[in-house]
Amino acid sequence: MYEDSLMARVRALALYVPEEVRAWTVYARALLLVAAAVYGGHLALMDIPGWGMSQSFMHLVLLPFHEFGHIFFRPFGEFMTLLGGSLFQVMLPLGLGAYFIVRNRDPFAGSLMLWWAAAGVMDTAPYIYDAWKPQHVLLTGRTGDTGAHDFIDVLGDLGLLRQAQPIGRAVHAFSVALMFAALAWSAYLLLQQYRHRRAYSH
Repeated sequence: MYEDSLMARVRALALYVPEEVRAWTVYARALLLVAAAVYGGHLALMDIPGWGMSQSFMHLVLLPFHEFGHIFFRPFGEFMTLLGGSLFQVMLPLGLGAYFIVRNRDPFAGSLMLWWAAAGVMDTAPYIYDAWKPQHVLLTGRTGDTGAHDFIDVLGDLGLLRQAQPIGRAVHAFSVALMFAALAWSAYLLLQQYRHRRAYSH
């Protein structure tokens, strides 16, 4: 009974549409959704072994949060310090999304935060892939063979270093699926808002 009521509450929050939606808001959000879909597709098609995403604007946005994540997770030990950079760049937009949904009652903004989180996951995939045979120059100015590399240590501690490349590809596939889910959620909400706008105007 409690689980049913909790799921109903989550569904109500995630699919909430106000009775009155201004037309300009719907159209502006439609443009934002199209931009997110086009840019997301561009990111998803970037080469994983070549780490094309490291040259993207999205990577530059994520990088400060990644580095802060190492600091944030430092009290939890070396393993979490290393993993914390990638964790934080995904956790931050998820936290913002929860805020928008629960406090602002704006699941459309929440869906875009899920898109951002998906981009954060996507950004880690080439980094994971690179751990087995490091080729890419990191912020230290060196490759993982001669300098710090988060996922050489993380996957090594987990006994998964030899599987770094298939794990990287799996993470990338998951991020694409997550991004598609975020866009589908956005589109559904936008359609409902458009219908409410039409209904309100008559």
